[in-house]
Amino acid sequence: MSEIGKPLPVAGGMNVASAACELDAGHDAGHAAPATEGMVETLARWVVHAVVIGLLAMMGVEMFVRAALGMSMQISNEVGGYALVAICFLSLASGQSLHAYHRVQFVDRWLGGAAQAWLKLVFDALSLLVACVLLGEMVRFEMLTWQSGDVAATSLMTPLWLPRAAMLLGVAGLACALVRTLAADARRIRGGQSVEPRRA
Repeated sequence: MSEIGKPLPVAGGMNVASAACELDAGHDAGHAAPATEGMVETLARWVVHAVVIGLLAMMGVEMFVRAALGMSMQISNEVGGYALVAICFLSLASGQSLHAYHRVQFVDRWLGGAAQAWLKLVFDALSLLVACVLLGEMVRFEMLTWQSGDVAATSLMTPLWLPRAAMLLGVAGLACALVRTLAADARRIRGGQSVEPRRA
């Protein structure tokens, strides 16, 4: 029975705990700068927290009404859909600043430190370009929705510009986060720092 408490061995003599530490180190290897948020990203994250809490409260009320009164509020599906859209788009900026997105290191693992820094700069610049194009389309889409005065074909008759504004704000926040990331990339290259962190 004493054998059960021992760590499981893996290839190379490492146990599972040390292998997990190496995996975490490899995931963070592409980020020399610490994960920090600006004011825009922090505000968007707190808005997402508020939306999630409100969504949970609405689901609880809906479950109580259905179980106790045998009826439905008839708005939970619509409002829940709007909340999910807001959560997805408004969390983009915070995810970028906190390095929450996965990185495919198939190419940069073979490059040196300077080449990795330049590759990250180019990739972030292209990402910012795509975000700006998407932001322009979101602005145009929002203006068309506002001018048309479209409303949802539901009992709430929600003006469609309102939930679509979350998409616009989310992409704008992502563009701001990418600008901060690009500035950090440029400072790293000017300082001659490697993308790979120094290991003790």
